[in-house]
Amino acid sequence: MPYVTNQGVRIHYELEGQGPPLALMTGLAGTLEDWRVLGYSQVLSKDYRLILIDPRGRGASDKPHDATAYNLKLMVEDVVTVLDDLQIDKTHYFGYSWGGIIGWRIPIYAPERFSSLILGGSRYPLTGQEEMDSSVVTAIQVGLEMALKEAPERPMEFFVAAVEKNMGYQYPPERRTQMLALDPHAVLASFQGAFQGVIPKAEEFLPQVTIPCLIFTGEADPWYPKAKECADHMPNATFFSLPGIGHEALNHSDLVLPHISKFLAEVSKE
Repeated sequence: MPYVTNQGVRIHYELEGQGPPLALMTGLAGTLEDWRVLGYSQVLSKDYRLILIDPRGRGASDKPHDATAYNLKLMVEDVVTVLDDLQIDKTHYFGYSWGGIIGWRIPIYAPERFSSLILGGSRYPLTGQEEMDSSVVTAIQVGLEMALKEAPERPMEFFVAAVEKNMGYQYPPERRTQMLALDPHAVLASFQGAFQGVIPKAEEFLPQVTIPCLIFTGEADPWYPKAKECADHMPNATFFSLPGIGHEALNHSDLVLPHISKFLAEVSKE
């Protein structure tokens, strides 16, 4: 099981396929297995060497409980450390939700190591208040804090039940199993630490991002309007959306993959 270590934190990754490298990092409750379960690796590995990465705090990567371990600069460095381990100078990157949040920082911290960015279910903070101005992020953090206080012996069960009640639906069995397997202290620390850094203002930064970018969300995703606005500010960005679909857009690989494959083919030609 391959690991690299970045400042004392072990990051787990796996490889599939042959061709130009493509690093993939998934969302809040996800692990690198998501790319297989949802059908992405089976398609993309035909043309690309996939680098599937468990974000710190998730999957088989280490799960620090210290918020300072989740600075987004560190998480970009995690990806770069994997590339260094594989002796890869440059790669495409596909990040969704949490992986997308990390991907938005790549042009700040390591633009020279990436050929293109595919960023789904996320956006760069246009307001200057970071993602913590999001009601979704706030609700997750408050919910986890309450779960750890009210049900310390089974915090994720408490948290998942509360989320399902508030949203009025139940997670599919596989997704629910993923949520229950999370380390609540690590997830809470990641939310407390990830959005504290000072970053360039959007109006100054986004127009300077020249890496080819493909940005997408579901149109019912709370972050849809700002993701689209981000793309409008970027000179080399393409945007698409999925009508009637919320933050679970990654689950619809049949709708997403044609856009991904077309984008990567065009970037590779250039």
